[in-house]
Amino acid sequence: EKITYDNYYIRNIDIETNNNKYCSSFDNKAELNSTSVFIKKLDKNLSLWATVNSVNQQSILSLIWKGKLGQVVIRFEPIISNVIHNKYCDNCILSVISTVENTEKKIYSHQDKKSLLKLQPITSIVFSNGLILSNYVDPKLLSIISMDLKPLLFIIGGILGLFVFLVINFHIKRKLSLHSLIEKGITRKEFIPYYQPIINVNNNKMYGCEVLVRWWFNKKELISPDDFIPYAEKSSLIIDITNVLIEKTLIQLSSLNWQKSSAIISINLVPEQLENKQSMRKVVDLIIKSTILPKQIAFEITERMSFTDLDKAASVIDYLKAQGINVKLDDAGTGYGSFSYIQNLNLQSLKIDKMFVDMIGTHDHKLFVLDSIIAFGKKAGMEMIAEGVETKQQSDYLLQHGVYLQQGFYFSEPLKFEQFSRYFKEDQR
Repeated sequence: EKITYDNYYIRNIDIETNNNKYCSSFDNKAELNSTSVFIKKLDKNLSLWATVNSVNQQSILSLIWKGKLGQVVIRFEPIISNVIHNKYCDNCILSVISTVENTEKKIYSHQDKKSLLKLQPITSIVFSNGLILSNYVDPKLLSIISMDLKPLLFIIGGILGLFVFLVINFHIKRKLSLHSLIEKGITRKEFIPYYQPIINVNNNKMYGCEVLVRWWFNKKELISPDDFIPYAEKSSLIIDITNVLIEKTLIQLSSLNWQKSSAIISINLVPEQLENKQSMRKVVDLIIKSTILPKQIAFEITERMSFTDLDKAASVIDYLKAQGINVKLDDAGTGYGSFSYIQNLNLQSLKIDKMFVDMIGTHDHKLFVLDSIIAFGKKAGMEMIAEGVETKQQSDYLLQHGVYLQQGFYFSEPLKFEQFSRYFKEDQR
């Protein structure tokens, strides 16, 4: 009885009993011949074979199920062989199947194989079941394909080249435009100070504030520091920005009679500034001309950037200390060398970075770093200020560990002068 099926991948299905009764979906009986190669046993009764069709020499796969009463053979269409027939030449790709145990016994995708077998196989794969699949390609085919691909590759290369050019051009223009905009902003004094209170949690009074820069672009739009400070630091424009900021800070806070308080003003500097005594002399002159006392000023040096000459920096810091101005290490533990800076520059104050404060209440290894920084600060008798405090849990943990000077959104966000003026006056009551 004939069995019908609708599957493009199946060539034919044969059923044969042990008493030689035979049924096939095709009229011609297709038996396994002497060139069959066993590929894999799939289970107790099922195995996979590769064989050459005795009629047309095509390589096909056969799935054979054997039971007590006989066997069922499913033979699949030689799709792979058909696919590799190329429009440029007949039989220009040869696939060869053999086994590790018997490399002489082979099955070929076609019989016109003498010339190709002289070549090195372009690929040769050994499967875990010991089957070896090798592929040979006629050099003429590779040459023709490469010629066909050249125009396409040229177009693709041109497009990629244009894209890279546009990206680089955009990046350069953006840098140039940002540079010129910052320079204009400095000339127009568009960089303004925002003030974030630093709180002594032992008495809940303001210890002082940190001055943070904001860019009031064209006096219409407030630009985040993340959008310009990294470039300003790399291009050294940050020095001119800082000078504008210091000038405005001294004017604004002098109007609050700041000198009548004991509050400290912390201002960020980059290492380059602390290696230039002439530049720092100009800053000190500005402070002296204002009503703010030098002892109420502290400069914070970030650990994100390295010093190029520690001896020069030490000399400038000694000069600032002689004027009564303190220097603190900012972002302690995050950058180039907290302990070497503390030792070589004789620093007595450090600020604990928000990255470590964020780990309070977690099991992150950075919490142990925080504890180590605090332990070091205590042993060295240093003043410690924790930045980025955002929760009561963080504040309580720091206080329990002896860090009572704290700064962050838990107490106040950075405030523009009008807001900070009200905050300061309220704190002084």
